[in-house]
Amino acid sequence: MDKPKRILFLDLMRVIALFMMIQGHTTYDFLDLTIRDGHSYGIKIWTSLRGYTAPFFMMVSGAVFTFLMLSQEQSDGSNPRVRTGINRIFTLLFWGYLLNFPVYEIKQIFTSDGLNHFLSAKVGETLITILWISICLYIYKSITNTEKIFQENEIKNIFREDALKHTRFRTTLFNYSYFKSEHRKKRIMSSVFWGLIISIPFLIISNVLSKEELQRALRVDVLHIIAMGLLTIMLVYFASKQKRIIMAFIYFLLMLIIISMFPLINNVDLSHLPIFVAPYLNDYDTKSMFPLTPWLAYIFAGALLGLWLNYEIKKDDFERKIGFKLIAVGASFLFLSIIGDEFERSYYGRSYFWHDSPNLIYHRIGVVLSVGSAMAFLSLYVRNLPKFMKQMSRNTLWLYVGHLIIIYQIVKPIIGYNTRFNVPTTIICIIIMFILMYIQTRIIVYVQKNNGYIETIKKIKNNMKN
Repeated sequence: MDKPKRILFLDLMRVIALFMMIQGHTTYDFLDLTIRDGHSYGIKIWTSLRGYTAPFFMMVSGAVFTFLMLSQEQSDGSNPRVRTGINRIFTLLFWGYLLNFPVYEIKQIFTSDGLNHFLSAKVGETLITILWISICLYIYKSITNTEKIFQENEIKNIFREDALKHTRFRTTLFNYSYFKSEHRKKRIMSSVFWGLIISIPFLIISNVLSKEELQRALRVDVLHIIAMGLLTIMLVYFASKQKRIIMAFIYFLLMLIIISMFPLINNVDLSHLPIFVAPYLNDYDTKSMFPLTPWLAYIFAGALLGLWLNYEIKKDDFERKIGFKLIAVGASFLFLSIIGDEFERSYYGRSYFWHDSPNLIYHRIGVVLSVGSAMAFLSLYVRNLPKFMKQMSRNTLWLYVGHLIIIYQIVKPIIGYNTRFNVPTTIICIIIMFILMYIQTRIIVYVQKNNGYIETIKKIKNNMKN
């Protein structure tokens, strides 16, 4: 299969999203509060622009993933992008929760109180914890399995295709021969072993955390939303049987549903729900930064954009035509947000634009599409990006994780969480952060060229010996 054609203006949009993300977090955490929370025109402009960072990042992620997924369909119906996508979902959720994890509580594992908390855990709670961790590990190992002869039908063959047709349902549901192969036995044993090992610190830490610490550890951020968005995109892809019209309709319908639900559940107390579920629904007393409503709408808007681009890229003079079409659609969304805001003012007597109004979502989608139009026209003159920009735009996930670890796990604990700087010093911090992200990108690319960290370490050791 031919390698899918790259869309330069999507790379340009990813570079913009990366720049906005890194400078936004760095400025927010290092700039003096009297300046950051002030009312100067410069701060007002910066605050307004920062509000577009997450929508920009999410829409571009949804568009790139959907475009590549559709571009990599093969004649036999398989799609290598699906395996990559599922691997990415696990990775996003892993780092999403790990970045919020209270690292300082790890020491509790090795104390007598930690042991008592573990021993006091109920048998049912312990077994359920081991079970769900083991299942997650087994699914992940199966999906990311690289052995060619076992790549197809890895999970679905657990069940017999004709199980429901038999009266002896209990004996025909499972395909027992599936579990007889040695590689699957080893995978099951390995998953259960690590499930047991991981469950011990999990049970200890989850019992010693206060409610506030537990809420912070389970809060939802950008990585969780992108993971849920990619999962939904793939489910729709399979449910629609790869028919583009049906996919577009479902993505559009899901986007409208999420936008409509935003003002309905934004201020509803959902504390009666499980503590790991409520943060996904709203930010009411959950410390969740990015609940599914409204943020998932930007992923679906990006999916629609990726679907549209996959259709439009086959036409001649693609960049120029898509530039005009994007500005038209973007202006339509902006106009819709203005009309909706005027309706709110006349009907409710006030504007809810900056609170829980759908008009803010329409406005942000319109801005992102308008910027995409500008990048499409720019790509007519900039025919290629510098190599380091391409590499950074293709590793946004790791740069996102990297710069947060540097800020919150390294620099802030050293200099103090209340230490802040003036504008010139903050600008220097931003420049240093970009340099560190460039170095991180070079390391990632070097590791990728050498087939992973283990092989890279071996190569470095051999070079040192020589």
